[in-house]
Amino acid sequence: MAFNKTISVADLDEPAVKRRAGELLRFGRGLLLRGQRFAVNGVSKPRWRIRWHKMWEYARGLTLVPWQPGWRVIDFGGGATLPVYFLASRGLHVTSFDIDTALTGEAQAMAAKHRWSLEASTRDLTVEPLRDDETFDWAMSFCVLEHLPRAQQLDVARQLGRSLKPGGYLSITFDFGDAAPVGGALRAEDDVRALAEATGLQPVDGTLFVDTGERFALDKKYPDAHFTFGSLFLQKRILG
Repeated sequence: MAFNKTISVADLDEPAVKRRAGELLRFGRGLLLRGQRFAVNGVSKPRWRIRWHKMWEYARGLTLVPWQPGWRVIDFGGGATLPVYFLASRGLHVTSFDIDTALTGEAQAMAAKHRWSLEASTRDLTVEPLRDDETFDWAMSFCVLEHLPRAQQLDVARQLGRSLKPGGYLSITFDFGDAAPVGGALRAEDDVRALAEATGLQPVDGTLFVDTGERFALDKKYPDAHFTFGSLFLQKRILG
């Protein structure tokens, strides 16, 4: 299975991805049964299910990186989302940046309630970049970069790549294809290549990107727009 690729329904049948999807779904339903909620696409509400393409992002994103408790993780733009909560609940130290004050406040309250090592902040990395002393084992961002102008996408990608410790991982997903409705979507493989190069990292499996050619109606706001999601799993070289 290629790591860096566009979405396929069959990816969710990969045994490891399927197991992680089950864990995430059970975790999300556990929140619901306790009267708690999480956000998807910037909307926080109690949820019993997760649409298949979002589960593709989340389950693969949390399967194809060999994370472990104690890791320092930076999330860009995923305020109050299920992956942020799941990783914090598993003993990772998560820093989540999201400019939405409501989502950030909700995440702060959840962290306090559950005593998670989760710092939620409205810090805008396009205005206040990461410092050299802010380092992480893993950086992740799920379908956020396409909402930024292209120059800011590349700048944030550079920041995330630079922030990683040697051997650290970066996982990113994004809207992809000519018909993707968001203005900053990656349209072609050259756009993916430019994003990957901006990070200064290397593809985990040695393959930059595979477009399966599959397209779907993924956004309820744009039912006639057939596009896809893409994913990148990159790693910082260990020097010496």
